[in-house]
Amino acid sequence: MSTTDWKTEILQRWTEIDLIQFCDKLGISYEEVFLKPLNDSALQQSPFSGLVFSWMPNSVIASGVLHLHPVSKPKTDVIWEEWFIHTDGLHHHVLKNFDFAESTDSWRGEDLDHPVQVCNIQWYLFNDSDLRPIALR
Repeated sequence: MSTTDWKTEILQRWTEIDLIQFCDKLGISYEEVFLKPLNDSALQQSPFSGLVFSWMPNSVIASGVLHLHPVSKPKTDVIWEEWFIHTDGLHHHVLKNFDFAESTDSWRGEDLDHPVQVCNIQWYLFNDSDLRPIALR
């Protein structure tokens, strides 16, 4: 798959989940956080292999949550990201299924507010002030 092909696939997915409108709800720039980093990427292969962007409604977060999560339950080290706005402000959680130095919290659960692929796995996380997806930095 060429650089153009994987980028086209990601753009199509972002259109399907209406990422522009979600960014507007969060008060963040779609262009600066997602589009420019994607266009600037020199990677030949998709850094999102095995991951999928999805938007989910949430029982406590009115605008829902954008997830970048594994397509299936992870069997190796993986990063899961989520973007949302809560009563205490904007969040970009970077979650890893292994402990890491920057982690400030952990989560393990099962509910309808999270993709089934990430449930019942121990995750370690921090709230990242850099809103760009990790793979596009």
